[in-house]
Amino acid sequence: MSNLSVPQNYNIYDLNSREKIHFSIFCITILFLTGYLFYHSMIISIFFTCLALPCYRLYRAGLAEKRRRVLTEQFRDVLYSVSASIAAGRQMTEALHEAEQNIRLIYKEDDLIVMELSVIVKRLYEFRESEEEVLRDFASRTGIEDISDFVDIYLTCRETGGDLVSVLNKASEMILDKIAIEKEIHTITVQKRYEARILAAMPLIIILLLNLVSPDYLAVMYERIAGHLLMTAAFFGIGFSYIWSMKLIKIEV
Repeated sequence: MSNLSVPQNYNIYDLNSREKIHFSIFCITILFLTGYLFYHSMIISIFFTCLALPCYRLYRAGLAEKRRRVLTEQFRDVLYSVSASIAAGRQMTEALHEAEQNIRLIYKEDDLIVMELSVIVKRLYEFRESEEEVLRDFASRTGIEDISDFVDIYLTCRETGGDLVSVLNKASEMILDKIAIEKEIHTITVQKRYEARILAAMPLIIILLLNLVSPDYLAVMYERIAGHLLMTAAFFGIGFSYIWSMKLIKIEV
């Protein structure tokens, strides 16, 4: 598996060198300017740049979540193809092979689902690995509940000798409905996330404008200890309100 181009763990997003450089430049610049905006101190501003590490972790987590959401959307089309093949009397190995061919008509070669199906089919046909091993590995690496549910239902039904066609069709229908609901919820909350970011940025913009238009008005905030304490409280208040708003917007299905 070491020579495969698919991600080995979808819960972790590994940035390439170019992405790391772009993120570092952008994040350190923003943190330095934010620190200077609140304290007018070069030393404190430099300390602010140390926040780049937790920001980097959050950024990676966000990219990993986005990638899992993209793969879930693409897996929906795989379900359609596999369900149709199973209903036509195909075995799962044949259904996955047909799904790979059908998916290539919809997606590009570098799309996640195309690469994943290519690896799955190769492992099944060329390396002669078992269905259970390949499918469980796929579900484990992605960490996506919908994929894990489908794999568990299929393997359980195969082992118990149940009505595979009926069970898979019903399971696929339920999973597809869940994916559709998740997509709708995400679409609805996108606007709210942008609004939360704008609200968090407004105090920063106001402080910046006051510094540019009337610097004497805020001078006391930078010259006295009480002012530094108030600015610190304002900084943490803005951060807390943003984090809390994002938690409120996040809806689990």
